[in-house]
Amino acid sequence: MIQDLRKVPVHRSLTRHQLLAGCDRELFFVLGLFCGLLAMSGIMNMYWRNVILAIVLWLVGIPILAKLAIYDAHFKWIVLRTIRYLQVFLPASGKLGSLRAVQHKRWD
Repeated sequence: MIQDLRKVPVHRSLTRHQLLAGCDRELFFVLGLFCGLLAMSGIMNMYWRNVILAIVLWLVGIPILAKLAIYDAHFKWIVLRTIRYLQVFLPASGKLGSLRAVQHKRWD
């Protein structure tokens, strides 16, 4: 009976994360949009330091995002969830919570 089970192949493309240049797609596009806007503002207003800054941010940002994608493909979602949970849960130490008032939800 167990030998009669049907085996279905799972393709790698269904389980892999969608990466662009080794980076998470959304973070890649946000970085590209930011660098593009910074470069265009530099070209339009003749601020060449903005163009140079955009090129440097692009050349430094892509390897950083690629390294983050290699380290953890869900890095973006973990950071967003951590930021969202800061409003709900108590901080690990009292020093962080003393800087700002945090509204905690009551679960009773």
